[in-house]
Order: sequence, then structure tokens, then C-alpha cells
Amino acid sequence: MRFKRQRLEPADLNMTPLIDVVFLLLIFFMVSARLPEQALNLQLPTANTAEIQTPSLPNISVLSLYANGRILFNDQTQVSLEQLEADLIQLNKDSSSIIEALLIQAESNTQHQQLVFALDLARRLGIEKVRIATQPL
Repeated sequence: MRFKRQRLEPADLNMTPLIDVVFLLLIFFMVSARLPEQALNLQLPTANTAEIQTPSLPNISVLSLYANGRILFNDQTQVSLEQLEADLIQLNKDSSSIIEALLIQAESNTQHQQLVFALDLARRLGIEKVRIATQPL
């Protein structure tokens, strides 16, 4: 007996579950990611003339000074400002990457000496564009 062969339809790939998984992963990583503003929990001093600024220079470095003595330079923990100075001087000698601008984020109750030392460090390194971060009053 001869049976009729049925034509097989070409198999297709259902993309709906794949897209669902990709969206779930995207949502997971967006929710769990730490944004730079959230990572630094600084209590910045207030100022009447504070303005919200966007970084205009591509090579801006951020120095964060905490009241408990913790120091971060571009999100990397530093032992002390003196050691940071030695590291930056060595970095300037070894490479041509010079810091164009420095943003100092110091908590409102940080020791005044730390802030003065950071400003002095910027001057010694030849950084002409220095800003101190504040928040609006």
C-alpha cells in the first residue's frame, strides 16, 4: 500500500522565550547595578551658590575625602594623601597621562587640614582646574 507522504513544514525557532529571558536579565542588572552617585555616600557641605554641573572635561579625576579619614581617588581606596601624592608623581613620570581637572568631594565634617592638603596637592601636581563639590542649600 502506498501512503501519501505529508509535507513537513520547516522548523522555526520561537524567539519569544529568548526575548523574555534577555529582558529579565536586563532588568536584573539594572536593578542591582550601583551607580556612581549611590556608591559615594558623602554628606557634602551646602552653599547658596551651588550649581548642578555636568563634567565637561573627559579626563576629570575625583578625590573623595570622608570624615572618618577614608580617602578615595577615582573610586580606588588610598592609604593617605601623602601616599596618593607619591603615587601620582610617579604616574606623571611614567606616563603622559596628566590630570587635567580635579573634583574634590569632601564631607561637610571632614578635617579642614585634609581639604587644605588636597588643594595643596593639586597645586604641586600642576592641576589648574580644581573644584570643590557642594550641594544646593
